[in-house]
Amino acid sequence: MATTEFERLTDDVYGRLRDMILSNMVRPGQKLVDRDLAEQLGVSRTPVREALGRLAMTGLVVARARRGYYVSDFSAKQVTDLYEFRKILEVHATTLAAQNAQPSHLKEFDQLLAESEKLISRPNSHAAAITLDLKIHELIARASGNTSLHLAMQNLLDKVMCFIWLDDVTVSTDDLAAAHRQHQTLLRLIKQKDAERARMLIHSHIDEAQERLEKVFQARDDLRSLVLSSPSSKRKPRPASARL
Repeated sequence: MATTEFERLTDDVYGRLRDMILSNMVRPGQKLVDRDLAEQLGVSRTPVREALGRLAMTGLVVARARRGYYVSDFSAKQVTDLYEFRKILEVHATTLAAQNAQPSHLKEFDQLLAESEKLISRPNSHAAAITLDLKIHELIARASGNTSLHLAMQNLLDKVMCFIWLDDVTVSTDDLAAAHRQHQTLLRLIKQKDAERARMLIHSHIDEAQERLEKVFQARDDLRSLVLSSPSSKRKPRPASARL
C-alpha cells in the first residue's frame, strides 16, 4: 500500500517531536500542547495529535486523562525497571554480536571508538561523548543479527537518551575515560568471539551506569517528597482580603 501524504507528514512530525524530546528541547514533565506544537512546526494539529499518540506508545510521552500529553518524567523505580530490562536485552545482544558481528560492524566499532577517544578530553563535549556511547550500544544490538532485538534496543535507548542531561552534569572525564576503556575491551572480545567474557563485561558496564543514575533519581525523588510534605507546601492560601 502506497504511503499517503498525511502519513509522510505524520512521520515527519513524529521524528521532529522525538528529536525535541531526546535533545531536551522539551524537558521531562513538560506539557505538550498540540496547538503550540502545530504552530511551532508549521503544520495542522491533526498530525501533531497522531505523532503524540505514537510517542505515547514508545513511552517517551505519557497521556493523562483530560489533561493532555506530557514528556515522560521517570522516577527512580522506573529507571531501575528500565535498566533491569536493558541488561536482559543487551547481555543477549552482546552474546549474539560476539557470534555474528560482520566486518562492516567491526569497522564501524573502530570508527566510533576513535571518535569517542577524541571527545573525552575536549571541553564541553560530555553530552556528545555520552550520545556516542549510546551509538556504540545500538551498534552492538545491530551486530547481533537479530532484527527484533535491535528494534527493542533502539526503543529502550531512546528512553535512556532522556537522561543525557543528567549524565552531562554528573559524569566526570574520568568516568568517560573508564567507559571508553571498557568499550575498547568489549570490541576486542567481540573480535575474538569471546561471548562469555563479553557478556560479563557488558553486564558490569550497565550495572555501573544503573547505580549512578539510581542515586541521582532517588535523591531527586527524596527532595520532591520532602518539599511536598513540608508544612509550607500544605498551607492554604489566605483569602485576598486577609492579605491586604
